[in-house]
Amino acid sequence: MTISPMPIAQTRTAPRYRHPGGSTAFGTNLAYRLGKLKALGLLEGVWLDCGCADGGYTEALVAAGAARAIGVDPEQSRIDEALHRRQAALERGDRRAQRTEYLCCTDNFPLPAASVDAALMNEVLEHVADEAATLRELRRVLRPGGRLVVISPNRWFPFEGHGMRFMGRDFGFPIPLLPWLPYSLATKVMSARNYWPHELRDTVAAAGFEIEKVDYVLPVFELYQWMPTFVLSAYRRLMPLIERSPLRRFGVSTMIVAKRPA
Repeated sequence: MTISPMPIAQTRTAPRYRHPGGSTAFGTNLAYRLGKLKALGLLEGVWLDCGCADGGYTEALVAAGAARAIGVDPEQSRIDEALHRRQAALERGDRRAQRTEYLCCTDNFPLPAASVDAALMNEVLEHVADEAATLRELRRVLRPGGRLVVISPNRWFPFEGHGMRFMGRDFGFPIPLLPWLPYSLATKVMSARNYWPHELRDTVAAAGFEIEKVDYVLPVFELYQWMPTFVLSAYRRLMPLIERSPLRRFGVSTMIVAKRPA
């Protein structure tokens, strides 16, 4: 039997002004994204929330069905905020908070090999220093057959949501058409990577994962409400229809569901 060699994972050039990014764990956006995981039957077992920020998704994973969730983040201030939220939940009598845990670390997770059932990187991979190293560490802590879910910016979406820095000034709002520039030019002003869908798929596959699904995440326009209220309400009602149409390729992010091979 001939076994094809595994592709070598390579880190793409990091943006010049790379920063750790912010939390997307708010309201409609959180419910919509976790709803995709629930529809795939993935919300069970022990989850690792990689790049957990203040713990919003870590909490939500447990609330949605995970047996336990471990949040890791390289920023101690964010872990402190997550721990504060956990303590407040416990004081309110929310026992689900007992099933969450938070650790401050970078690419070396203080977890045994094959110790989690699934891992989530929600808008995180584009911020890390070394994509390949982070994905290898996720593969290490996942049990054989465990799932990895990566959600990262989609270059088909015509706005760069992380803003940019240009001529010494920070522009902290979505920048039109920046994702469509050649990456070698865009990376000089960007603060996070973005990916064509096939690039994100290949990056995950090169780390030794089997790709199971490539999907798209639509914008919910909750943080930047560009549309009038009645238009926004109509758009959200139409989202299930858009998800089944070719327009889904222009979603704000690409979602990769992959498996650690047995």
